[in-house]
Amino acid sequence: MKKTETEQILEYLKHIYESINGPLPDARRSSKEPPLSKRVDRLDKKVDKLDDRVSEVQLGLATLAVSTTAQFQKIDERFTKIDKRFDGIDKRFDGIDKRFDGVDLQFKRVDARFDGVEGSIESARVQLVDLVGRVHSELTGRIVDLEVPGPGGRGGGGRGSGGVPLAS
Repeated sequence: MKKTETEQILEYLKHIYESINGPLPDARRSSKEPPLSKRVDRLDKKVDKLDDRVSEVQLGLATLAVSTTAQFQKIDERFTKIDKRFDGIDKRFDGIDKRFDGVDLQFKRVDARFDGVEGSIESARVQLVDLVGRVHSELTGRIVDLEVPGPGGRGGGGRGSGGVPLAS
């Protein structure tokens, strides 16, 4: 079979193109790659596998969400129990505070009593000092009156024998 001149020219142009740019895209695909239907089938299988994996991940996430919700509910229950315990402790402290208020009131009463006693002691001290001062003055006056005047008529200046003061 003899080729026409047009076919020969096309064949030469094809060879020149392939020598410069490499084989034609249609020729490259047809020689190395399987037909489009097989490639679509492979792609469909990959998409099915991917879809199955996405379903597994979604199921895992849903399970995790349910588990996390359950754990948070348990934690919430624990905190509720702890809050109840703290309420009981607060009530105990309130009772202790009331007891301390009573003790504080008793201490205030004791402080008032001590203040009264201190006032009485101070008053008694002032009276004693005054009495001791009066007794001293009285005794001093009487002792001076009882002293015998010494020789020379001067009276010795309130001194007894030996020049020692009798009352001061």
